[in-house]
Amino acid sequence: MKTLSYVTAIGLALFISSATPAQSQEDYNFFANAWGPQVCLGRWTPPSESNPYGVCEGQMMGIPQLTAISSKQTVDRLDQLLAAFASVDEKLDINNKQVGMLIEATYETRASIDQQVKQVSEFLSETIKQRFDTIPNEILANKAFLRELIQLREDILQEVEKRYPTVPAPLTK
Repeated sequence: MKTLSYVTAIGLALFISSATPAQSQEDYNFFANAWGPQVCLGRWTPPSESNPYGVCEGQMMGIPQLTAISSKQTVDRLDQLLAAFASVDEKLDINNKQVGMLIEATYETRASIDQQVKQVSEFLSETIKQRFDTIPNEILANKAFLRELIQLREDILQEVEKRYPTVPAPLTK
């Protein structure tokens, strides 16, 4: 999950840095003329004796026009960012759903395995008990031999219990 967040952050940073930078105020030359305050979006030659008005080698526009164009560019960039964020959000949503399904599948698999372990443990315990119960009475008549058989039976059942616990570990969901 952390890796996805890092990749998303790097991708977003690259996306933002690849966008063309907005022109700074240093690239604009403001001046006033008969039409009011104007902006020269190019090379500005200030007024001189030979040219009392100055010359704009580029596009000239009024401040309200420049504000409208700048606002439109800002809105377009914000729309691009919103689209990128929506895409990231959608992908994270899909990823979260897949992780949830994986957790659910893991939980169900674990429950199935625990059930199988319980069945194996019960089967082994019953089989061992039945095998010891079928030992002939002649063999059980010897008390020392009987004690050793009972101890062997208990040791085997304890080992089965250790390897195949009848009560599985609790599952957390």
